[in-house]
Formats: sequence, structure tokens, C-alpha cells
Amino acid sequence: MAAQTEVLAGFDHAHRPARVSMRGWLIRGLALLPVLALVFVLPAQSDDWTNDAIYAAIFAMVGLSMNVLVGYTGQISLGQQAFLGIGALTAANVVNTGTNAPDPFTFAIGIVAGVLVSAGAAAVLGAIALRIRGLYLALVTLVFGSVTADAIFTISSLNGQDAGVPAYRPTSLQGNFAFYVFALAMVAICIYVDVWIRRSKVGRGLIALRDNELVASAFGINVLGYKLLGFVVSGAMAGLAGGVYAFWSQEFSDKNFTSSAGFSLALIFVVMAVVGGLGSRAGVIAAASFFALIDPLFTGFAHHTGWLNWYTDHKAYIQNLVGAVLLLQTVIFNPGGLGQVLRPFTRWFSGKPFSLHDAGDAAGAALGGGDSVRA
Repeated sequence: MAAQTEVLAGFDHAHRPARVSMRGWLIRGLALLPVLALVFVLPAQSDDWTNDAIYAAIFAMVGLSMNVLVGYTGQISLGQQAFLGIGALTAANVVNTGTNAPDPFTFAIGIVAGVLVSAGAAAVLGAIALRIRGLYLALVTLVFGSVTADAIFTISSLNGQDAGVPAYRPTSLQGNFAFYVFALAMVAICIYVDVWIRRSKVGRGLIALRDNELVASAFGINVLGYKLLGFVVSGAMAGLAGGVYAFWSQEFSDKNFTSSAGFSLALIFVVMAVVGGLGSRAGVIAAASFFALIDPLFTGFAHHTGWLNWYTDHKAYIQNLVGAVLLLQTVIFNPGGLGQVLRPFTRWFSGKPFSLHDAGDAAGAALGGGDSVRA
């Protein structure tokens, strides 16, 4: 009995979370400085970089919305650009004050309205697609995106008689960097929602649904309800991104979401979710930022090498080629996506020991003993 107690005590000590020393947190803080500089300092250097950073923040919000729907719930969507456009359309029309800057309250109402209307549209799509899976679900969402673009975004009374609807910012957000900080705050809200979902009973239900609907139903999970919830949360986050998009460009134009532009966005959103890693928050944000910045990065490179005219004529093909190569590389060689690459670093920043293996392997390695205070 004493021997068993001793073994259990040793097992408990081996699996007890390691405490991080003050030196360890200081090292983590110093390692985080380059990331903070990239997020805050670099965009403040010029309006061009600030605009690119805002676009990356918008893509990060859409990526997180895809993470909820595709990564957690396991539902394929080729119509996410429709929720983005609905959020932008609603926010622009609610806050349309002619040539005057809206007051902060009206601006907030427009953002919230975009979220609610997009969530409602997602609920409608989810209700239609509740019993559909796989390829058929992808086709339904694709048709939804196409019908939304042609039947709603082209309504003259909503798109400013085809001239666009102005979406001016409040006076406090007129500066690009101030609006960038606002966009980052919206990203933080989406991250909070993602974290809350992942750590709650809701997240466990969605992941069980993704893994096997029959098993999830056998364990008492409301399959249809959770699937609908996944659509609604994802649509709301995409609608929030749409509202930010409208005030970033300071107008809603249906040309950004119809025809080939909308279909290209749909493909980019799916590719960045897969490349980032299904279910990986950090990986999806990194992939979304990359796909948002790929055009400015390539444009800058082409400008310095004298290939700007050639790149301008072929940039659509080049971006599609980059996306296809990254998608194939992820599917064949790195199924976990960028999230799998970033996981050791995200674990380390959260206070766990640095390890290139999964947490289970790290716990197993801890059986060998060692001090409980680690850097």
C-alpha cells in the first residue's frame, strides 16, 4: 500500500503543471517584443503600412470566423464572403450620414447592426443546411454566396445606385492609425469569443460534432442546435469584419463582393483556414495576415526589382499559384498547418516548458524528474 501511494505521488508530481519563474516570464516578455513591434510600431511608420495592417486585421477576423465554422464545427463554407459583405452593407447603410462624420453612438450602432444581420443570415443558411454535409454543404454555401451577391448587393437602393454607399468614420477614428487600433480591438473581441468557445462546453460539443455526428448524438449533444450555433457565431464574426471593412474603405461597393471578386475571396478564406491549421487560433491568424499582405509584399518586391508592370498584369495568377502551392504543401506534408509549427511557441508563451512535441509527450518526459520551476 505504501509503495502504491509512493508511485501515485510520483505520478502526480510528474504531471503537475510546472511553475514559471520570474526570469522565465521576463524571457518570454523580451521574446514577445519583436512581435509587438511588428504589430504596433511598423504600422505607425506610414499610412500605406497602416492600411495594409488594417486589411490584415480584417482578414484575421474572417479567419477566426472560419476557425469556428470549419475548424471546430467541421462545416465547409464557400460563402463566408457573403457574411463579410452583409456586415459591410448593413453598417454602411445604417451609418450613412451623407458627407458628415457620424457620431460615435451611430457608428457603434452600425457595427452592431452589421453583426446582428450577418448572424441572422448565417442562421438562415444554417437552418437550410442543417442536414447536409460534405460536398453538398460546400455547394449550398457557394450558391448562397453567389445569390447574396447578385440578389442583395446589387439592389440599387442599398448600394447607392451602383455608385457605392459612403461609410465615413467618427472624428476620433479619422486617422488611419487610430482606426487600426480600433480594428485590433475588434480582433481581440473575436479572439476572446474563440477562446471562450474552445474552453467551454459549447466548444467541446462543436468538436465532438466535427469528429463524429453519430457519436456526439449518442452522448446527448444536440447536433442540429450546435451546428446552427456554429453558423451563427461564425456569421457574426464575419459580419463584424465586414463592418470594419466598410469603414476602412469608407464606402460599401458591391463590386468588391460580386462576380469573380467574391468567388476569389471565398477561395482565399477556405485556403487560409486550411493552411493556418483547422482549429488552430494562432495558425489561422498568421495565415490570414499572410494572405492579406501577400499583394503589398509582392508589389513592394516587384517595385524594387523593376518588375512592377509585369506583376500588376499577372498578380491574380501569382497569388492563386501561391495559395495552391501552400494548400498542397499543407495537405501533403504538414496537415496541422501553421498551427502545428507555431504550437511549441504558443505553449511556451502560455507558461509551459518549450517542447517540439505535444503536451502529452512533454508530460511523459517529465516522468524523468526535474525541478518544478522552469524558464
